[in-house]
Amino acid sequence: DAGADDGGGGAGIVDGAGGGGGVVAPGAGPSRHVLGVRRTHERLATGSAPARMLIEGVEGIFGRMRARTADLFWLGSNPFWSGTPLEPLFRSLRWGAAEVVYLLLGVMTDQKVLLHSSDPSVLLPAAQALRYLLLPLAHSATYIPYLPYTLMSVSDAATLLNDSTSPYLIGVHSSLLSALGHAGHAIAPEVIVADLDKGDVRPAFLDAHMDAFPASAAKLETTAPPAAALARRLSAVCTPDRFSETAVQACCLAFVADVLSIETGYLADSPHAGDAVALQKWRQLLAFEEDVRLRCERDSAVRPHAPLLKAKLRESLSHSLAAVCEQATHGLSMSNTRSRPVAPFLALIYAAKAFREWWVHAGRLRPEMRMCLRYKEHQLNLADHLTDHKRALLAVERDLFGDVFLGERQEEPGGADGEPRAPSGGGKSEESTSGLGWR
Repeated sequence: DAGADDGGGGAGIVDGAGGGGGVVAPGAGPSRHVLGVRRTHERLATGSAPARMLIEGVEGIFGRMRARTADLFWLGSNPFWSGTPLEPLFRSLRWGAAEVVYLLLGVMTDQKVLLHSSDPSVLLPAAQALRYLLLPLAHSATYIPYLPYTLMSVSDAATLLNDSTSPYLIGVHSSLLSALGHAGHAIAPEVIVADLDKGDVRPAFLDAHMDAFPASAAKLETTAPPAAALARRLSAVCTPDRFSETAVQACCLAFVADVLSIETGYLADSPHAGDAVALQKWRQLLAFEEDVRLRCERDSAVRPHAPLLKAKLRESLSHSLAAVCEQATHGLSMSNTRSRPVAPFLALIYAAKAFREWWVHAGRLRPEMRMCLRYKEHQLNLADHLTDHKRALLAVERDLFGDVFLGERQEEPGGADGEPRAPSGGGKSEESTSGLGWR
């Protein structure tokens, strides 16, 4: 039993459920959390009615979960299913699409991203939403959705947040930032800080070699035209009155697909001369890689090692791609061009660990995700495609929830009138395949 701390002393007695059997453990008083929450721990007497009910309930749930292992695995491994909703992230940022895109770019390009809020329950869904919107890329940096205040000293927290040599996505309570300020430990300027209470995003001030990264959410257009286009598309589907989770996912998936699809994406579509040079050099590198691989496969002495060599060649291609895009506009005048080059911005993404890992393991993608990445080739409407997928996922999710946790089968998802649920923020929202994680 947990309740807000009223400032008084003493331990509250917890009554056993179902008429007796529950007693407060000797010497186990309430544990005071730094957020002002008092918890009283209850020990159920062995053989009591509440203890038997608890054991039977847990055993029943686990038994039904074992019987539905295949469905649970299919649902959890499906790339279009998320255990958390996307709406809390946008609501916390006051529906600011540019701010969401700026945070997304920070996670994609191996920046240090710090989320803070006075409500810890906001941090996990916001952090998870950022990771989910990267699909099919996987966030591989340090990830701590909620760093408790009491886990380490203020000086240790300052060392972690300011002196970390690796990128991270960390969520903290706002009081930790206040404590850091009182102790003289200001957050380093290269850290992107998002205040989920006010909806503000403090941009990162990076070194000169990172000048292709947007200076702020308001300056996406000048340095990252693809990101600015994404922000405009998201603005149309993310408002307090109407939030479409499927449309948000479709917009972000199309953005990532155009980043990853070099021959049909942003780099190929750009009219800028520097981007054309980068694409030409990339094609030359691909031809060189193929020539080397074929020569090795034809050589009897080298042929046994060809699979290892192929993997190494592919890994080196990802590094070469970032270098080609970074150097594409060197020596070119920008004063007489009407369009901004996208290659320097793409170079930041191609140099990040998330892209390099995806590039090496791209052959392991599930067929449905591979089809989405080639949506232009298949003339696929991603919003409609994802809607169909989510209907099937939601049907399985509702059935699993009813069978596993309620012990009963449920009907097709939707209310009595078939209408989707409304978001907690007040506006209308479509159905979300995130029930198992939040019920």
